[in-house]
Amino acid sequence: MTVEDAVVDRLLSLSAVTALVSSRVYLDKLPQSPTYPCVRVQQISEPEDYHLRGGSTMKRARIQVDAFAREVSGVNAYALADTVASAIHGDDAGSALSGWKGTIGSPAVEVLGAFRVDRRRLYDPDELRVLTMSQDYQVTYRA
Repeated sequence: MTVEDAVVDRLLSLSAVTALVSSRVYLDKLPQSPTYPCVRVQQISEPEDYHLRGGSTMKRARIQVDAFAREVSGVNAYALADTVASAIHGDDAGSALSGWKGTIGSPAVEVLGAFRVDRRRLYDPDELRVLTMSQDYQVTYRA
């Protein structure tokens, strides 16, 4: 199991997230015609850590988690995407993704900490009219 898979599994285990997006949490890419709102998880970087005796067993990855909402009649896309992003982030006490630590998956990934390092809003005004709340997390883990 990869660290991205672990984040997907974590999000699917959170009732606050699944109440909003059901099982629509995707790894790397959205389906051709997704149902909104939905979430995409992708790895941005994973620098290698070394010490004087070689590689470290502790790894770090920057994981981007995007909450998507589509602007349609009667739906405030910003409010919906923000609600999904807030459910993903949680309260910084490990109740969601921010501050989370634990073991998940098979083979197990031990997450030592996940902390948000960036948040930004994007809007596609063209044909799709999709609002994206993008959050980057620094995830420290052992696989």
